[in-house]
Amino acid sequence: MAGLKIIFGGAFNPVHREHINMIKSLLSLYEVEKVILLPSDNPPHKRCETAYDSRLEMLKIATRDLENVEICEYERGSKGKSYTCEVLPKLKAIYGDVAFAIGGDSLVDLDKWKKPQDIIRLCPIYIFSRGDKTEFTRALDHWRERGGDLRVCDYEPSGVSSTVVRCDAKLGVYADLDGEVADYIKRNGLYGEFSRLLAKLEADIPSNTYAHCIRTGMYAARVNYALSLGLDNDKILLAGALHDCAKALCKGPHDTSSAPSDSVGTPVEHQFIGATTAREIYGIEDKEVLEAIKYHTTGKRGMSVLQKLIFCSDMLESGRDYPEADYLRGCMKTSLDYCYEECALAQYEFLLGKGGEIYPLTLEAIEEIKELRN
Repeated sequence: MAGLKIIFGGAFNPVHREHINMIKSLLSLYEVEKVILLPSDNPPHKRCETAYDSRLEMLKIATRDLENVEICEYERGSKGKSYTCEVLPKLKAIYGDVAFAIGGDSLVDLDKWKKPQDIIRLCPIYIFSRGDKTEFTRALDHWRERGGDLRVCDYEPSGVSSTVVRCDAKLGVYADLDGEVADYIKRNGLYGEFSRLLAKLEADIPSNTYAHCIRTGMYAARVNYALSLGLDNDKILLAGALHDCAKALCKGPHDTSSAPSDSVGTPVEHQFIGATTAREIYGIEDKEVLEAIKYHTTGKRGMSVLQKLIFCSDMLESGRDYPEADYLRGCMKTSLDYCYEECALAQYEFLLGKGGEIYPLTLEAIEEIKELRN
């Protein structure tokens, strides 16, 4: 089928290395003449706060060295929601022999799209497998039984997503982006909501603590995405970035009035002082964020989802290399609840081995876990 043109659409908010790898994979197919990139203006399934022109410019930068790639601006300025079942026939009328490329997660959710049956009847669909393999296989069989010409690509993208990349960028990390795209983002202040707060934090705390805090936020955002926890990413990033904001402060003279008296001078004091510091120094008013900071070391009974996530992320971010770290990271694949329990129990065993008193909140958290498991 020489001369096939593949439509590859998306918000590209922002375009990242896996987008480029998928484009290259499509271009390597013998039947493909061209890949047509279709940045969406007003997608129906997500809110896109980054301006269309900015996303378009980043896409142009990222694909500057690729041949046989065209960027289609068909959706620029669309006033209503842009539905694939309506846009794809119009693109077929323009380009002729076309196919459509989507990710495996989109295939799993295809039944939630508007008129999915019309989409699969219109043209072949190339699919990049990612996500739950059982659900993917089920969806593949379902739509093939309904007449879909579904072609699974050999290339399987990694877990990189625009959601995770945006979170990284908000923390000042651009590892999964083309260097010139990263420069464009920084130059134009995209995803920079926390830039002033982070600049102050970096100036206020030791560099190794700052790096740990950033890695904690990054890890937590990835877990939120991978496990579909549905938490607000901005709350995750703020709690992760600020969880140790008072750790260095507590090593010198400081106001201890906001910490329980039995925590003063102990390794857990900084979590209580940290919540106060986050509010008074960094302007954080969100109670969920402050509570996640407040209990990130000890845990407690009745931990919220965000509190469990920050507790675990503090222990499991990529810089941690103690003997049990890899096992505990593996526990996250089961569930956040299970990982939290295993992390808390591992911490408890470590503290028992050290001897001395264990803070009451930690004992209460362990007691709750044991009750749940009995």
